[in-house]
Amino acid sequence: MINELQNSYKTKKFINYILGMFNALFMISISVIITLNLTPIYKWTIYKYNLSQYSELTVEELMFNYRKLIVYLQNPFIDKLSFPNFSMSMQGEIHFQEVKNIFMYINIYIFVVMILLGIYILIKHKIKYSNYVDLTQILNNSANYILIFFTFVILCILINFSKTFNLFHRIIFRNNYWLFDSRVDPIINVLPEEFFMIMSIVILIFILLQALGAKIYYYKNN
Repeated sequence: MINELQNSYKTKKFINYILGMFNALFMISISVIITLNLTPIYKWTIYKYNLSQYSELTVEELMFNYRKLIVYLQNPFIDKLSFPNFSMSMQGEIHFQEVKNIFMYINIYIFVVMILLGIYILIKHKIKYSNYVDLTQILNNSANYILIFFTFVILCILINFSKTFNLFHRIIFRNNYWLFDSRVDPIINVLPEEFFMIMSIVILIFILLQALGAKIYYYKNN
């Protein structure tokens, strides 16, 4: 009997650790998509780094090009990216296609998790191991994973964002097409590294807020 209880406890703990990991990935995914669509961040970047003067394009023209990119990255029915005011090399096209694939996977993951969650809520009373799922523990585990991730990434940013940014690209992409040549891909001139650092910080803020919310919920209901 004691062994059965111990095994049951271990199984429940294991299930909630795994679900916590999936939920942490869900939180990060949501944060990435929200941040991607916060176009005012790019508008602020234009003013902050004088991108309009540097590129000889108006703020409105730069924003229009940026919105074209955002729509392309998230719309599965758009096969080809073209900028109204920028030429693009074949390598540039391939890189943006690879970036688009990443965002497609993120959106699919979010959609699948939400569908599975909806199905679970509807039929959890029929699931044999539904009692093993503890929402408060899942959220607490997710928060713990997020806090570890947040600490690691923020330290990397503070120590050397440029090296972290380059390492990220080397890990994610199997080629060097992300090393844009401004002579053939001038879009890189209006997408400075500082912009991606700001986006990274905003993503981290969103996931930290979710982690803190999960912790508050855990301590209030435990």
